Amino acid sequence: MDRRTCTWMLALLPVRAWAEDTPEVTEDGLVRVPSSRKVGVYRAPGITFTHYRRISIGDIPVAFRKNWDRKNPQLKEADREKLRADLVESFREELIAELVERGGYSLTDSKDPDVLRIEPSIIDVDISAPDAGMVPGSRTYVRSTASMQLKVELRDAASGIPVARIIDYEKSPETSELQLTNRVTNAGDLREMFANAARYTREALNVAKTRREP
Repeated sequence: MDRRTCTWMLALLPVRAWAEDTPEVTEDGLVRVPSSRKVGVYRAPGITFTHYRRISIGDIPVAFRKNWDRKNPQLKEADREKLRADLVESFREELIAELVERGGYSLTDSKDPDVLRIEPSIIDVDISAPDAGMVPGSRTYVRSTASMQLKVELRDAASGIPVARIIDYEKSPETSELQLTNRVTNAGDLREMFANAARYTREALNVAKTRREP
């Protein structure tokens, strides 16, 4: 039986901790507020969040790590677009689950004063696809990791002014075992990353509703 070279493995990318050199104020005037070392949370000073009852979610751009295409010439354009679409769908689903289903916000496309515009992005994704023979449909396990930067921009929908920003550097555990079939089925690890970023966003909004940062 012919073996096919279609196993995908996720590559390593160091996770960045929010260290002392992280800027306290961004170029657009957002101020860093207390958060975990893993996540950077910024808010516009003096802005209240209690009037936001609804959210809208914008398009989610995906950017792969520099030279990612060149390092993976065996992947067809259709494979790249499918991967991109899967990442976008998973992130959007987790944002809706966290902010709408758990957070109590209503989903809308309007730009009314009570609407918070969510503009997520997936940055610096690093995925490689080395040659590895495998019987189609068989089960193979490898130890691998995934990593990316997830950014959630929050804007006042009516004015377009940024009011908050959450930046999350995610990396799956190095000891995680990913099941591979005809292509990597790492959806569980990736979805957990998106769920984390969505949860950090909801938690930041909860804090912003009850406390005004300087």
